[in-house]
Amino acid sequence: MRRHVPLLPLGIAAAASAVLAIAAAACSVQNARIGISAPPYSPQSWRPVADYLDNRCGTLDCHGQIGRNLRIYGCTGLRLSPNDTPATCAVATTEAEYEATYRSLVGLEPQVMTTVYTECASAVGSGGVAVYPPPPQSNCHPELLTFIRKARGIEAHKGGQLICTQEPCPDGVPPPAPLGGGGVPVDAQDVCLVSWLEGATDTVACAAAFGIPNFPLPDAGTE
Repeated sequence: MRRHVPLLPLGIAAAASAVLAIAAAACSVQNARIGISAPPYSPQSWRPVADYLDNRCGTLDCHGQIGRNLRIYGCTGLRLSPNDTPATCAVATTEAEYEATYRSLVGLEPQVMTTVYTECASAVGSGGVAVYPPPPQSNCHPELLTFIRKARGIEAHKGGQLICTQEPCPDGVPPPAPLGGGGVPVDAQDVCLVSWLEGATDTVACAAAFGIPNFPLPDAGTE
């Protein structure tokens, strides 16, 4: 004998169909890979930038907090392994930590990162050397990225303005200075970050940026 299965009322059936459709769509989006065009990851190009960011911004009261949208991992702050302790750097920043910081930064604003890198990559000069400042015709605008705006003081940042490309500079922020023993005064931090966004990291600038003291403001507990 065939069992009679009662039909659902039209409204309930429609709602059920909608839920199934949404669930199917959610699964398809969840399983899709969203591509980001960003400076290629390599130890040579990324480690100088990551070491600077860790030293400058990665303390436990700032971006070395797990709750931050931009998380910076490294031996002076947030560690991936519970067996590694911060501050002393007895255990150096690991490759996994470099990769985690890279993913955090490039994934912060994926569409904007794609736009900035695509345009800034055209600013690289002959021999693969970054051009700073980027020539106007390159349409390279690093300031589209929030982390650049905050560092330059264009957008409010609890840590204060970190980068000063033109005097007068805020108290505690070093003024532009010639890089590498000569040339036009620049902020080495800005050169380091912009050259990385061009895909041609200026390691001399990043080394100079690493030597700049930490935050000019003592309290960087929130954004």
